Parts: sequence; structure tokens; C-alpha cells
Amino acid sequence: MYADSFGNHQAIFKYAQLLIKHKIPYVSIFGNHDDEGSLSRAAQMELIETLPYSLSKAGPPGIDGVGNYHLEILARGGSDHSAITLYLLDTHAYSPNENKFKGYDWIKKNQIDWFHDTAQSLKKNHKQYTHVHLNVAFIHIPLPEYRDGNLAFVGEWKEAVTAPVYNSGFRDALVEEGVVMVSCGQ
Repeated sequence: MYADSFGNHQAIFKYAQLLIKHKIPYVSIFGNHDDEGSLSRAAQMELIETLPYSLSKAGPPGIDGVGNYHLEILARGGSDHSAITLYLLDTHAYSPNENKFKGYDWIKKNQIDWFHDTAQSLKKNHKQYTHVHLNVAFIHIPLPEYRDGNLAFVGEWKEAVTAPVYNSGFRDALVEEGVVMVSCGQ
């Protein structure tokens, strides 16, 4: 989502109307520009949660950011087993300490702890699925490992990676919990 010159709420309605029109369920995460409009992230998410077909959630209170949540995608054929778990995390905006760490903010320790706890709590149910269960994550600001070239990459680089200088260790948490894909950026 991008807070354009129309203001946050109009930008939200602009993208949501297309998904609603076609009855497509969708999720939202925030990017660094979403703090630049007229609504706070909390107010934006409150609005997004009310829209038709939105599966977005503010996430648990007491965790840094807005929009730290997970969704279970059920297997085909009316199964009640999760085939895919989507983890969505708020990567915030700009560094809270520009003097020490210039550039972008990072995923905080309490978000990583929430991610670990959530992933661990789901493992027993995921083992009951008779096929391969997939864990995937969506973030906006890339991890430092993208910039450093320490990740397998599929696609085409259109511009340089702008990742946080500070590395909070989220990549290690993703690996530990079996996340097989991370999508970041716009």
C-alpha cells in the first residue's frame, strides 16, 4: 500500500475497489511511505479490516508495528488442514536512530519472538497435513541479507536493495521455522 497525494484512506479505497469488484480476498502490509499520509497505521488497518474481502489484521497488541499476523490457507476440497501459512510483518519505516543506523527500520525482537511463538504453536497441526505444508512470509522493507547477497534470488533486480543497516536476525528466525519464501518490496 502506498500513501499517495490523495491521502491514506483514498489510496486504500483505490486498490481495494478493484479487489472487491472481482471478489478477491486480499491482505495488506505496510511500507515505509504509509506513515506519510493523514491516517496512522492503526487507523489505516482499522479501515482495511472493515472492507469486503480483506483478510488483514492489526495483529496482537504489545508487538511493535501494525499488521503482524498470520493466515492459514486451507487445502483444497473442503479440507480443514492448512496447506500454506502466510506470515505478514510490519517492517516499519525509517530508522529510529539515524545517528547510529541510517536508512530504514527493522523487524523488532518482540516481532521475532511473536513469529517464533506463532510458528511453534502451529507445527502440530501442520504435521497432520498429508502433503507438504508451506510457510511463506511477506514484508515490505527487505532484510539486510538481500543487500548483502546472502539469499537465493529469483527474479530481476530493477533497482538497488534498500535494506536496514541494523540486522535484527529475522532471516535466522525464518530459517529456523521453515519459511521457504520471503516476498518483500512493493
